[in-house]
Amino acid sequence: KISPKMLKFVVTLALAAVASAELSCEDCSAIGNALSSEASSEAGIKGQIDFLLANGICTEAPAELQCETNFPGFWSAIATALFDGEDGWYAPANLCSDLCVKKTLMKTPSCDDCVERAYGSTTFMGDEEIQVQLISAFMEGGFCEQFGEDAALCATALELVIPAALNMFAAYDSQWAVDFCTNQMQCM
Repeated sequence: KISPKMLKFVVTLALAAVASAELSCEDCSAIGNALSSEASSEAGIKGQIDFLLANGICTEAPAELQCETNFPGFWSAIATALFDGEDGWYAPANLCSDLCVKKTLMKTPSCDDCVERAYGSTTFMGDEEIQVQLISAFMEGGFCEQFGEDAALCATALELVIPAALNMFAAYDSQWAVDFCTNQMQCM
């Protein structure tokens, strides 16, 4: 598990440049809940695994990590923590911390605001400083302890997987955010 305080700090830093004056706290929270739910669902995690494997996540991994075999289970553990609905990347407490301090009176989120918040947050996954802080949050939160004797391999794998995976997510076309906001959030 990631330290909630550390992840909140990392995501808040990332969102500083994504703030929207139009999006309300309630709308942002609905977007965050839906993104968290989607990203941490069994189907969402399987989609992430397929995407990451297809894009060469294992190409740089040392042989002793047996990446092709171990990656699906390892990423499932990472994604469960990273996209947790209470403390994860898209959790309203993190995604909307800048908006939920002030109140606005929007009736429905605009598609532009929804896409900006969802895709903007995801593009910040590619920031090297944020990746370093995220790896630290995983390590300090005791994430690798769940792997017992393989805790040292877990630490090595985190340092390879987190930057590679987050860079792939950050570089992905924004059409997923448009589709999500239109279909899931029914934005206007």
